[in-house]
Amino acid sequence: MAELYLIRHGQASFGQENYDALSELGALQAQTLGQSLANLIKPTQLICGSLNRQQQTMDHMLAGFEAAAGKTLGLPVQVNPAFNEFDHENVLQVFNPDFKNREFMAKQILSQKEPEKVFHKLYRQAVFKWLEDRSGQYDETFEDFHQRVNQGVDSIIKNANRQECVVVVSSAGAISMCVQQVLGISPIKAFELNEMMANTAITRLVFNEVGDLNMSYFNNYQHLSLADTKVTYR
Repeated sequence: MAELYLIRHGQASFGQENYDALSELGALQAQTLGQSLANLIKPTQLICGSLNRQQQTMDHMLAGFEAAAGKTLGLPVQVNPAFNEFDHENVLQVFNPDFKNREFMAKQILSQKEPEKVFHKLYRQAVFKWLEDRSGQYDETFEDFHQRVNQGVDSIIKNANRQECVVVVSSAGAISMCVQQVLGISPIKAFELNEMMANTAITRLVFNEVGDLNMSYFNNYQHLSLADTKVTYR
C-alpha cells in the first residue's frame, strides 16, 4: 500500500497583521514534527501548498527531519496550490462586509475580553454560511474548494506507485475535504473535524494500485506531546 501523509501547518500568527506566517512556536512544532518523522517514514515525494505558512512548515519540518536523520533528504519540494486553504478573509468579508476593513475587524475582535473565542464564533458562523451558499458571491465556492483539493489528491494517487510515501503540507480546511471524501461525511461534519485539528497534526491515508483510498488515522499530534511542545489549534 502507498502512503499519503497530510500535515497541517504549524501555528500561524493569529492577531498579527500578517496571519500567513509561522509564529516562533509554529516553527518549533514543525521542527519537532520532522524529528519524529525521521524515525518513522522514508518519503518519496514532498508536496506543499503555496501559502507562506505551509511552505515555512515544510522548511522547518525538513530541517528537523534531516537533523534527526543525520543526512539530507535530497527530495525537491513540489508546490501545488491545490492544497491551499480556502480564503477565510473572503468568507468573513461576505459574512460581514464591514470586515473588508481589516483594522475595523481587528479592533472589534481584539477589544473583546476573549478575542480568540469571539473570532472562533464569528468564523464558525461565516464558514457555515459559505457551506450553504448558492449565490455565487464568494471568490471560491465551497464546491469549487472541495473539487480543487480532491483533484490534487487524485493526481497524487494517479501518478504514484505502490511503494510511494507522499508527504503533503496543507491546512485544516483542505485536509478536512480529503477526510470528507474518504469517509463520505457531510460538509458540516467535515468542518467540525477541522476545528479539532491541531497544528502539525498528521492524517495518514493509504491507497492501492487501483486507487482505493482509506484512512489509517486522523489528527495525530503525539510528536508534540512526547516532546512536551505546546499543542495549538489556531
